[in-house]
Amino acid sequence: MQPMPNPQPQPHMHMPVVTHDITDLQRKVSKAKSLLILDHPFFGMAVSKRPIIYTERVDTAAMAATGQMYLNPVWCNTLTVRQLMFLLAHEALHYMLSHSLRMGTRLPTAWNISCDKVINDTLLDAGVGDPILDGIFMDGAREFSAEQLYDPADEDGDGPGRLKKGIGNDVCPPVGDDGLPLDDTDIREIETQVKLDTIQAAKAAENVGKLPGSIKRLVDELVNVSTPWHEILERYFVGKIRSDITWKRLKKRFVSQGIHLPSHSSVPTAGTLAIIIDASGSVTNKEFDEYNSHVNRILHTCNPSLLHVIYCDTSVRNHEEYTVDDLPITIKTQAGGGTAFKPAFDYIADEDLDPDVVVYLTDGHASTNFPQPSYDVVWLTTGSTDLAWGTVIEFKE
Repeated sequence: MQPMPNPQPQPHMHMPVVTHDITDLQRKVSKAKSLLILDHPFFGMAVSKRPIIYTERVDTAAMAATGQMYLNPVWCNTLTVRQLMFLLAHEALHYMLSHSLRMGTRLPTAWNISCDKVINDTLLDAGVGDPILDGIFMDGAREFSAEQLYDPADEDGDGPGRLKKGIGNDVCPPVGDDGLPLDDTDIREIETQVKLDTIQAAKAAENVGKLPGSIKRLVDELVNVSTPWHEILERYFVGKIRSDITWKRLKKRFVSQGIHLPSHSSVPTAGTLAIIIDASGSVTNKEFDEYNSHVNRILHTCNPSLLHVIYCDTSVRNHEEYTVDDLPITIKTQAGGGTAFKPAFDYIADEDLDPDVVVYLTDGHASTNFPQPSYDVVWLTTGSTDLAWGTVIEFKE
């Protein structure tokens, strides 16, 4: 499929623009659905639940966060029935894997590429239809998550997954049918519906003995695993993204004239973040290893302009500053005494650090009986969740 030169389609486009007769295409799509139901019932049921809008407002095809599928009738008419099987299953998987909801602050084209790698390798392994020429393929990608394969360099065509022809940007932004951003309630409702649809599709395939092992594993992961902590954190950081104007790279064509103008950065950047590390004696070495991976993941995913790492037991023991250029970083045990949360927040106020978000990595065994600060606080705990304020995320290995 050709890449989409226009902005990603918005799922609130109720009035399709169609200038061609779509009767033949609708027959081909109907046949493709029937073959999916017969030969690949998991995908057949998944596709049958997705409403389709034929519109030339998308260059190829697209999937909305809410489950609305869009097909360009001109382009889709060039595909065979078996290629349409592949296409319909491809778009349905974008919905079932909640790719729109998981995008977060990631660059849209680079995110789309990582998602397509996972989906296309899954469909190839399951033998669904015929793959579409010039798609994005990576052998073994089905063993990874889209987050693991995401490479920001793909956005501008510098990475190994560069989008030359390929699937195109078919993952819509996380907005509702009204074009407004989805709130947490909307997201939870969609996630619940996705699980229900996935379970039903899996049971339909299992009843006729046609549920591939790779799909069974995918379904188990979708249904049984709670939302990963980093995805919850990313929802906080989405609203903290600063302007994409940067003075680090000036507009070259004006420099020779003695005029210095900022350029636009292609990488979304969060503001100032602070991570407080519980350095008390109750935190085990294994938990510190987990904290270390959390810090690096937050730094890599959120790309903050500045990251403060503060170590605290009953008092602040150390304070370090990082940017994404410092990746990977290593944190080490700084103390080993008791646990108190308040000193770290007092330190942030005294040093005038002014963070947009604070993430406290802790086992949760201390009191929060003190005033809540004005900034967002997220507790990522390996133990107690009895914390009086802030957002509490229980991390389980």
